[in-house]
Amino acid sequence: MVSPTEIINALAGTYTLLNNTVLNLTSNTLLPSSWGDSPTGHLTYTRYGYMSAVMAATVPAWRPTDVRWPPKDSDPPHSWELIGRHSMSYAGPFALNASVANTATAGQLLHGPMEVASVPDMVNNTQARSYVVVERGEDEVYLNVWLLSQELRSEIWWRRIAKG
Repeated sequence: MVSPTEIINALAGTYTLLNNTVLNLTSNTLLPSSWGDSPTGHLTYTRYGYMSAVMAATVPAWRPTDVRWPPKDSDPPHSWELIGRHSMSYAGPFALNASVANTATAGQLLHGPMEVASVPDMVNNTQARSYVVVERGEDEVYLNVWLLSQELRSEIWWRRIAKG
């Protein structure tokens, strides 16, 4: 039997985003991802029970170059709208879902309650994320994370770039 601490330690690290697939379960059709075909992002889990995720599109039409940080009143609102529609970030505590059988390679995490999120509705909410770890040798680890709603399955693949 693997303890929750051992599972969290096994998951700890930083992962880079490989892809996101969204399936409409009602029609059994693939939907376009909010981040396009070649998204970018990082997902980090710490041994101390905190996580953060950031994802963004790399599609040039969704990444306008006519704005800079910090925003200015003269910036085109449409450009910021595109950035907002095609990026997401959130952070907060995470834990294993105790009502699910969890192992170091499969189970379910609870992200939250979120302390920070680019989408205000996510703050103070907790979201379940099922996971499977696929190891291809000691230095090649993939993390498949997905969430289910009544109508959608959003599946995201990550590759570990730093062990935590």
